[in-house]
Amino acid sequence: MKPNKISYFLALHREQDWAKAAAACDVSALELLKAVANAESEHGCALVKAGSPFQGFTVEGKKVIAQAQQLSNAMASLEQCFTASRRKRMVAPLLDRRSVSPKRLYAPAPDAEAIELMTAAALSAPDHGGLHPWRIIAFGTDQRDALAHLFEQEKRRRDPLASRDDIQRAREHATRSPALLAFVVSLKVKTQVPAREQLLAAGAALGNFMNAAHQLGFGAISLSGERCFDPIFSAQLGLTSSEYLACFISLGSITEPPAPKSKVAPSAVMSRWIPCSTAIQQPI
Repeated sequence: MKPNKISYFLALHREQDWAKAAAACDVSALELLKAVANAESEHGCALVKAGSPFQGFTVEGKKVIAQAQQLSNAMASLEQCFTASRRKRMVAPLLDRRSVSPKRLYAPAPDAEAIELMTAAALSAPDHGGLHPWRIIAFGTDQRDALAHLFEQEKRRRDPLASRDDIQRAREHATRSPALLAFVVSLKVKTQVPAREQLLAAGAALGNFMNAAHQLGFGAISLSGERCFDPIFSAQLGLTSSEYLACFISLGSITEPPAPKSKVAPSAVMSRWIPCSTAIQQPI
């Protein structure tokens, strides 16, 4: 018996009516009758009791129905497995994304076209009002020494007793990564969109940027630190008083993949709302 004919028998068993079963299978009553007759011919015995309206299944027919239900359940279970597998495969790049330390990033860095694609992905993130309350600053290779000098100055302001090694590490933060960008949050004041929604939009944009880098085969990590809170340093980077430096983005090719990250179950951050048992009385 062909799979679609099995569904005919299951519909007939469920509806206990020829017309309703035919409608459920989107066929005419005549087609349903022919399908049952062909199945009976194939099995060599009656499967449905003669008579109209529907009189039920014969003993052999009930055996066929039991087997059909088992097969239908097995097919449904198999389809669920296939669906789950397809879904996991579709989001696998997101599930596998990992931040990659600058120590594991080497040349070649993503070129201008790749970074433009990452930025385009950031621009497609959810953004109430389309304000784009963020911007990106790129640092050219020939600008890294000047940037390292600013990193050093900020470190000396923060820690006047910093050792030579500490100063060297601060400078390396500006020069180590094959590509370095600054992610700036630029909230729009004259708008009805609340600041917290703009912050969410900026965070979503940063997430899209990082995911795009991963999709393009590059390693990426966003790092902030105390220097991001230094107003002098921010001004030297060209930030206005209404902007703040969220982080630096390091980009490059991955020479050594990071260790697997421990998985967190979705249930750890998911809950179901339970209404309060006491209703709030509204004044009449």
